[in-house]
Amino acid sequence: MLPTAARLSKASRRPLTTKRGNKDYYKGTRQAFLPGGHRTGAPGKHVVRGKAKYRLLDEKVRVFVAPPIEAIETSPLKPYVHTSVHLSKSQESAAYGKFKTVGGLTPEHYFHLLRTNAANKHQLQKQTSLQGGQKAEIPQSPTMLNKAMETLGLR
Repeated sequence: MLPTAARLSKASRRPLTTKRGNKDYYKGTRQAFLPGGHRTGAPGKHVVRGKAKYRLLDEKVRVFVAPPIEAIETSPLKPYVHTSVHLSKSQESAAYGKFKTVGGLTPEHYFHLLRTNAANKHQLQKQTSLQGGQKAEIPQSPTMLNKAMETLGLR
């Protein structure tokens, strides 16, 4: 019997690279490693010799600009909201609009809009047939969903 080959053992498993992968193995565009790019990639260099093995380069360190502290303190937005805080009815209607549930446009809400729209069209058709005796053209909206979204103020 032949012993197990070393390449089949767990000891020889190395990270998969583009050279060792299949023909469609792709590791990305490597945009973070563009040479000379402005603030791209790592914010420093690895140094082979020396006491500090990694040196930060000031021109590569990412800088985040925040608004002035006065603007942050006077802002109505706060970072944390306690779980015991509840919205008033006016705040809730302002936040969720005409939706009754938090979930937004539910299937039941959409079905209700379609039924009311169909009933309105039927009433309009019935009135025109009683008045003129002939079928009148019903103004067509692009789609029922667009009409529903317009009535809710989402478009």
